[in-house]
Amino acid sequence: MAGRLERYRSKRNFQVTSEPAPGKVKPRKAGRATFMVHKHDASHLHYDLRLEIHGVLASWAVPKGPSLDPSIRRLAMQTEDHPLEYGKFEGRIPDGQYGAGDSLIWDRGTFDTDPPGQAAAQLVKGHLVLELHGEKLQGRWHLVRTRPQGGKAAWLLFKGHDAFASTEVDLVTARPESVKSGKVETRGPTRPKRRTAMDLLLAVWPPMLATLSEPDELAKPADYVLELKYDGFRAISALAGGQVSMQSRNARDLGGRFPQIAAALRGIPAREVVLDGEVIALGEGGASRFQALQTGEAEHRYAVFDLLWLNGEDLRAQPLERRRSQLEELLRDVDLPIELAKRVRGPIEAALTRAKREGEEGLIAKRKGSRYLGARTRDWLKLKVSASQELAIVGFTPISNGAAQVGALLLGVREPGGFRYAGKVGTGFDDATRSQLFRTLQREVTDAPPVLERPRMRDARWVRPSLVAQVAFTEWTRDSKLRHPRFQGLRDDKSPDEVVREQKGERRVRPAMAAHRRRR
Repeated sequence: MAGRLERYRSKRNFQVTSEPAPGKVKPRKAGRATFMVHKHDASHLHYDLRLEIHGVLASWAVPKGPSLDPSIRRLAMQTEDHPLEYGKFEGRIPDGQYGAGDSLIWDRGTFDTDPPGQAAAQLVKGHLVLELHGEKLQGRWHLVRTRPQGGKAAWLLFKGHDAFASTEVDLVTARPESVKSGKVETRGPTRPKRRTAMDLLLAVWPPMLATLSEPDELAKPADYVLELKYDGFRAISALAGGQVSMQSRNARDLGGRFPQIAAALRGIPAREVVLDGEVIALGEGGASRFQALQTGEAEHRYAVFDLLWLNGEDLRAQPLERRRSQLEELLRDVDLPIELAKRVRGPIEAALTRAKREGEEGLIAKRKGSRYLGARTRDWLKLKVSASQELAIVGFTPISNGAAQVGALLLGVREPGGFRYAGKVGTGFDDATRSQLFRTLQREVTDAPPVLERPRMRDARWVRPSLVAQVAFTEWTRDSKLRHPRFQGLRDDKSPDEVVREQKGERRVRPAMAAHRRRR
């Protein structure tokens, strides 16, 4: 086990820092394993979750801290293992040292897994189901590995549905104190530190989200500016020190999927910058088409609509107009595939009519003077000209001609008790897609239907939810089914557990990064 602490040792000078040097790794005594959470004010304030596994503290940096709301996924970047002695450390890491800044013991306690004693195995598998018994954190929690970000292992931390879950209490704000000393205030490093692209993304996370609305909900339309609502992948991108990081709003890496755009970002004339926008593919007529993102032939663009950080300055508190003005100046001489998101002239009803005629998905109305807030707010409103929704694939029916193809996909949305059946979609596929979906879903077939109140369907084959489909439709029926659905493609930037029915006027206080993270 000592080898697991070599990275920890190599990053620190124990003649300077007061952090504990690793001792001998001893077998754990009987009883529950320990956990703790550090409140760490380093290059940015974040929270370090540490779990006792294999005689060390396996560690994850959680930028925004744990949330008691089960719908909120927090990004958790796995870091180096720490020695068990670190569970008692509270103090200041000196300037110039790795992780310089104050570190408080924000929470501590014991934990087990479900089923018990499976921490090491679940860590390897990539899904820890935790039962925490801390002074602040209680009950069931999930820690799920996702795609690597910037060379580091990325996970998502979120609360399970139990008596300790809450959509009302922001525990990080309500309980800021150390459970060891009672100290609340922290101070970061006083010496400048070179930031990476990932540092910048963590510093400004989470992204701002829009609320689905109707035009008549804008009490004073003159208080808003209008932008096109693009039909693609939301992408928050950072450039620092020649490095680029592109993430979906749910902590999925997009740089590898769109290397041409990642390369173009390096040409932006800035030392440090964070942009918010949408990766799109152009269809017929020049409108963005989500289906076109599924193929390699379409022309990809990055439509940028906000500027969050520029050369050391956090711009999120600046009014919308100033951020847009600086963004226009920054991108003035930048070539395709990077482009400014299109502003649209009102009045709103006429603008929506034009958007529909031109095949666009809709508009985003943004309140003038508004700040960039890491939440779903009514400062940004989605105005759609056609309905679309992400849905979990919970089953399929084979095609009627006997071929090894999907005839229709069975769809569901996530509710507190599980997935609710939302209907089926049988149009929008070509033969290649029907065949590929059949091969993929056939491997996920289960005897236990994953939906609540499953319908009676003789030819249904139910599957473990692992894929998310983008579906266009005309409306929801009274019994909560899709009317006239049409398949548009798969969304590999979303997980089935994140799929909920999008409601007009919905408002979530703090979106996951998780990813993260439902589209703009």
